[in-house]
Amino acid sequence: MRVNQQKIANALEISRTTVSRCFTNHPGINPDTRAAVFAMATKLGYTYLEPRGTNKSKSSSFRTMAVLICSDLDQDITKDNQSPGMQLLPGISEYALLNHIKLDIKIVNPRETNFKASHYEQLLKERKTQWDGVLLIYPFPSTIIGGLMRKFPCVSLVEQYGASDLDCIDVDHHRGVSHLMQKLIDQGHRRIGFFSWRYSVEALWVYRRYSAYIEKLARADLPYRQEDILNVYATDTYGLEEGYQKALQQTRDGVTAWICPADHIAYDFIEVFQKHGLESGKDYAITGFDGIPQMGTSQKLTTVQIPYRQIGYQAARRLDDLLSNRYSTTQHVYLNGTVIAGETDTKL
Repeated sequence: MRVNQQKIANALEISRTTVSRCFTNHPGINPDTRAAVFAMATKLGYTYLEPRGTNKSKSSSFRTMAVLICSDLDQDITKDNQSPGMQLLPGISEYALLNHIKLDIKIVNPRETNFKASHYEQLLKERKTQWDGVLLIYPFPSTIIGGLMRKFPCVSLVEQYGASDLDCIDVDHHRGVSHLMQKLIDQGHRRIGFFSWRYSVEALWVYRRYSAYIEKLARADLPYRQEDILNVYATDTYGLEEGYQKALQQTRDGVTAWICPADHIAYDFIEVFQKHGLESGKDYAITGFDGIPQMGTSQKLTTVQIPYRQIGYQAARRLDDLLSNRYSTTQHVYLNGTVIAGETDTKL
């Protein structure tokens, strides 16, 4: 079935007129609505970017920013746009709307590491002459980043590996985890573990948050225990299920609190532990990082709220600056998150 604007409207339960106005930068459209429309259009495979030169109207002079999201399509886009990547789009959309910039949002395969492979070759064949710059969401393979940076001004909305010359706007991972650790320490916890996942593309944000955890242990004069750190090192060869079993073992051995570098990790952790009769906020404490609620979960997670909208807005602004001055000094800007007190941490 051919994808059209009515299908997008039906999926989001809004009018077709609203969808149409999102694609024409209508000033009366809420940036959140516009971001949701762009995300659903991407999911459904709807192409909405006009080729340059085919329209002599005012809109043909607009600059165009590509937004590349390195993620599995079904995993990242839902009607509710609850994933971290989608949370960044409203801020990008707001800046683009205020500054007459078109957006072209694409999902790219995180397992594709060859920049000259058919996936990227086809993408660039279709879009190279239309994009003025590129925003990167989620970690990308270093080979892909290098290829994109040779062709376009780029700004990442997360720290990337092997790209020291890449501008980045991100949350202050270190400050956020440090505040969470201090909260747990103030509640009496002295043996705090760190539990993560291994990702198909190495996630620098996991290591940033882990390094803050290690520094806080040292500053608080708490012992470092290798056995309380799970799914971080390359030598951790066990699978995720075995990792949960090790976490259960360490909890029974004396770990009273767990730091998870992402909310979705913490939510799954809580679910697994519940099946073994352990309740978060009662039998152990746990924190996340992101500030995204889990649909259908009544217990409020203690976490760090990432300023998604501000990160998206500032990243789009930085890329806009680079379009005028391609070779300006590289900038890494980190915005403060906010600790959200939930129900999953507990006093000893």
